[in-house]
Amino acid sequence: MPWVLPRTVHVVHDDTAGAALLDERSGRWYHLSPPGGRLLMAILAGAAPSEAAAEAALPEDPGRSTQAFLALFHDLRAAGLLIRRSDSSSRRGRPGPVATGRPGGGLAARLATGRAGRTRR
Repeated sequence: MPWVLPRTVHVVHDDTAGAALLDERSGRWYHLSPPGGRLLMAILAGAAPSEAAAEAALPEDPGRSTQAFLALFHDLRAAGLLIRRSDSSSRRGRPGPVATGRPGGGLAARLATGRAGRTRR
């Protein structure tokens, strides 16, 4: 089942800087490193989370980094930044985002722990 962003979540993605997500409900920004941003984009494009995590895994330690990416996926779900689009509910969320360039202020590279960074703006 595909994953989508809720309508209140906006993302800016840049291959070199990562991704930033704004949750309008809370006013929080979530920052992802480039590999975390690629994981998010792959999931939004229809890849299964386990497949996307395996593809994003670091060659130096694929097992450990795959687990970290799966933890990131679960953190994004728990924060309400990713929701399932069920076949019966039409357009509850939005399809995957389009790369729009780098947001002002830059992005923090924070995937080492497998968690999305959170900052108030």
